[in-house]
Amino acid sequence: MQTYNPAMLRALYASLVIACVSELFFILDVIDDTFELNLPIVNLINHTLMEALATLGLGVAIVVIVNNIRSLLKHQQAIEKSVQVASGHLHEVMQAYFTKWKLTASEKEVAILLFKGLSAQEIADLRSTKIGTVKNQSSAIYQKAEVKNRSELFSLFVEELLSDSTAQQ
Repeated sequence: MQTYNPAMLRALYASLVIACVSELFFILDVIDDTFELNLPIVNLINHTLMEALATLGLGVAIVVIVNNIRSLLKHQQAIEKSVQVASGHLHEVMQAYFTKWKLTASEKEVAILLFKGLSAQEIADLRSTKIGTVKNQSSAIYQKAEVKNRSELFSLFVEELLSDSTAQQ
């Protein structure tokens, strides 16, 4: 997965510093104009030149920030697409295993809920069944999958996804 570009991060920080310095100049300029203080920092060099530099700095900062936002949005879209592909692939992997193990419709439903992290009680409540039924179905799933528990079941699917993604690279 792509990490955040250090050059873009430095440009973003530099833009933030430029924006803050420019903002500070404009605040001091307004205070100086309002109270006629003749602050040396505001009148250090040609006042118009200082305003022009501050304005130019803000403009550059805005461009950098907008480009950064565009880049982040593209990156987010790519990540969302990858998640959708992985999610779709996970569903395919699970269904293939369910078929291989010859799970009943109820067992498939319980297996999916187990994978989602629900407790036996939560599954029983959701399916309007007794907890004993869910425990029996869970045991049947583990036996058919030749695993001991939920963690091993989960690992089967994850290993399959990881082996597929490694093979694609």
